[in-house]
Order: sequence, then structure tokens, then C-alpha cells
Amino acid sequence: MNTRNIEFDSLSHIFSHSQISTFKSCPQQYKIIYLDGTRKSKESIEAFMGKRVHETLEWLYKEENRSRPYITFDRLCQIYDGYWVDRWHREIYIAYPLRGSDFYYSIGKRCLANYYNLYGPTFNQSVKETEVYLNFKIGEYNFRGIIDRLDSSDPGVWVVHDYKTSKRAKTERQAINDMQLALYQIAVEQNYGPVNEISLKWHFLRHGVEVNVKHSKEQIDKLKSKLIKMASKISGAMDDENNFIPKESILCNWCYLWEECTAKVGANPVRRAD
Repeated sequence: MNTRNIEFDSLSHIFSHSQISTFKSCPQQYKIIYLDGTRKSKESIEAFMGKRVHETLEWLYKEENRSRPYITFDRLCQIYDGYWVDRWHREIYIAYPLRGSDFYYSIGKRCLANYYNLYGPTFNQSVKETEVYLNFKIGEYNFRGIIDRLDSSDPGVWVVHDYKTSKRAKTERQAINDMQLALYQIAVEQNYGPVNEISLKWHFLRHGVEVNVKHSKEQIDKLKSKLIKMASKISGAMDDENNFIPKESILCNWCYLWEECTAKVGANPVRRAD
């Protein structure tokens, strides 16, 4: 894990891609998590599986592993199995009752197999850092982000990698309109300057698909304006609790804040994993 910081004028509120996305999907969930500070150990089986895959790929690019002539897929599976067992807890839930934990475990294994087939067994990519925590500013607002992997083959040339274990892969058009990696581009420009070139790579691991995009200065400037408006809207909403009304959708099936939510009664009725 690596952390880089630029100087902040104020640490009163720091925004992230997750916070912006949460506010857009459900303002009340934003309030409960980020303003009330409610944190729970509950998580979905999909989130649990995704974290274990990310941890395994982070292990793969540790400095001592990058110096190895090769790494077998069996070894990668051993690491994944170890993380799965060590991190397992009783607050993991499954929204689809007919699918047990083994189903999601196998999806994680498939994600790793797809990645291994593309890059193994040598894994000699020009990796600079993994799990990079970055602080940066957009306008007057403070932001932070975590980059899964950051590569650099030449001075000033960077590739931002993001691993996805989601069910659907994005098209190139969808990827270029997604703010997450574009947000990370801004972070890299502020923390690793001078920057000559940045490309953004999405790894849709479940499908073995990769999407590469590059943003022009004009596209980044438009994104900055959009993010400033969103941050301003959230900041302005804090003056009145009525601005944080719940927005019910299918995403409620993966939410474990039902006890705190004014639109729900009792706990989320999903099945707890075995």
C-alpha cells in the first residue's frame, strides 16, 4: 500500500468516487455512511469475492514476486484460497438464495484464470505501485482515491489499471464516459507530474476483457466541472436533512442499512452465507 499527498487547504470534507456514486444512487445512504459515520461489518458475497481477487492480484505484484522468473497458477490459487478462508466471517450475505458461497468462490477463481491466461506466468509488467492512495484537489474541493495498480514504462508515461469482477463488462464508449478512472487520471497528474501521457485500462476479469481509453484535456476539463458541481451540490445539501431522502431501487437488495433507512423496516431479508 502506498500513499501520496498533496497539501490540502482544509480536511473538513474529502470526496471520493464512491461518495459521489453513493449520493447519486441514494442520498440517504450517503448521509448514513458518510455523515452519520455508520459502519457495519456486513457485506455482500459479491463484494467479498471482489476483495479477495483484488488482494490476490496485489500479492502477485509484490516486489519479491516481480523478481521471480514465473509464478504458477496453482500458487496463485493457493494465495486466493488463503485470503478467502482467513477473511471469511458470519456477516456475509447472498441476495440470490439459490446461489451458495461456492458459486461466487468459483467466479473469483475464473477471474484469476482469465488474468493468468493473459499475463502469466512471468508477470513482467512495468508496475510502479499497487493499491495507491492519492489525495488531490478539483477546484476548491478535496478528493481522494485508491488506484488498483499504476504502471510506468518511461518517465512521464503512466497506465492506470482497475480490476473489475462485476457481472457486466463496459464497452469502450461506456468506459470513456465513466468518471472513476478519469478521476484517477487527475490524481496522477497532480501527484506524479510532469506527466506526458496517461492511459486508463479496465480489466473486466470475469470475462477476460480489457478496455483501454485515453482522455483529452477537454474531456478532463468537462469532468472537473461536473465533479465541482456534484461536490457543491452535496456540500449544499448538508444544511438540510430533507435533502437526503432515500431512493429505492434494486440496489436495496445489496444494502445493509435497512435499520437506519426511513424507507425500510427491519433488517435486509437476504440469506446469510454458509
